[in-house]
Amino acid sequence: MALIVAFAANFCVAQNTSRGVKLEKEECEEMALQMNTNPRASGSGTSSSEAIAFNTAKLQARNELAAQLAAEISGIVKHHAEQYQFAHTTASLERDSMVIVQKVSQILTKTVPICKNTYQQPDGSVKVYVCMEMDLNNQRKAYKELKEEGVFDNGTGKKDIDLNEAAFLIELAKAREEYNAKKEK
Repeated sequence: MALIVAFAANFCVAQNTSRGVKLEKEECEEMALQMNTNPRASGSGTSSSEAIAFNTAKLQARNELAAQLAAEISGIVKHHAEQYQFAHTTASLERDSMVIVQKVSQILTKTVPICKNTYQQPDGSVKVYVCMEMDLNNQRKAYKELKEEGVFDNGTGKKDIDLNEAAFLIELAKAREEYNAKKEK
């Protein structure tokens, strides 16, 4: 009986070692991947200085969040342009994309991390992970500033897209669900 237990224990250990070491996501990275009503992104930074590592992580997370939001908002604009059958010129689409990235990036400079973890590395450097989130107030601010910039018109100043704030936030939430679904695959 003892021989069977010893054999079974050795067999289980051998099976586990052949699988390798299970990797886990860092807490802030995991938080960024969780479904949420607000857009989120994570970033990390490594440096001999914790402050520099922290700033690098925040910058990386904000850039990721700005890119994510710019893609979602550009998709909303394109969708509505097709729905209302007006022709955005290539130049106006490029201008809109640049304005969206610029405005969203400006708004995100004031966001603070909702998660921060710091790790001392074996070589003495510090690695910092953060998760950034764009709250509802900043989403509303983005809508207002993009509307003022004429992103929701066809480049002529004529408002061709009837997209009020509530509809914008609903469309943004739908785009975020689609983005998260693609991320999970």
